[in-house]
Amino acid sequence: MRQIIFPNWLVWIDKNLKWLFIPKLPLFLVIIQALGFFLVMQKPAFEDKLSLDPVAVFQGDIWRIFTFVAIPLANNFLVFFVLWFFYYIMVWLEDVWGSTLLTVYFLFAWFSTVLVSILLGIHIKEFTYMECSFFFALATVAPNREIHIFFILPIAFKWIAVFIAAVLLVIPLFLGSYEQLLYLILLFANYLLFFGKDYWLLFKRELEKRKRGG
Repeated sequence: MRQIIFPNWLVWIDKNLKWLFIPKLPLFLVIIQALGFFLVMQKPAFEDKLSLDPVAVFQGDIWRIFTFVAIPLANNFLVFFVLWFFYYIMVWLEDVWGSTLLTVYFLFAWFSTVLVSILLGIHIKEFTYMECSFFFALATVAPNREIHIFFILPIAFKWIAVFIAAVLLVIPLFLGSYEQLLYLILLFANYLLFFGKDYWLLFKRELEKRKRGG
């Protein structure tokens, strides 16, 4: 497991604001998404009422800035696997970071998603990028940790993260616009805030090593 060097302000929050956490956050989010799944299954049109539509928000549907979190990543039987995996990721991160940092990570993910929707006028109908940011965090902290696909094939988290990043990030960046680039950066602001310093220090150490080698 990698030892991540967090920014000083984040270390301060973890040290001085221990009370700042949502109790049972992993269980809470999974229950919310399970409820959202069953509601949408019973009445598909209900999904639009949950989605984060900036136009509707400015017209008074304030609840949308919260309810989009209830829209599950999958809308079929795979939802049970997705929710189990998401819960596993959240619990593991909570064990490593503690409840405070996990909550801060979630709140940044939620806030940046709402900000993207409002600033760019984007109608967000899913929780996908927020969920992926949690997996990227786990893959960064424990890149060689494995999960058994179909309970048989072992695969390291780092390779799953590379695949997801290629599908969700790299392809849109090459084929998309500057607006899409800003969209992706803001959606993953929580990841950049948590791991940006560690990557920067890693980059500096690599440069210094190459200079000494040269």
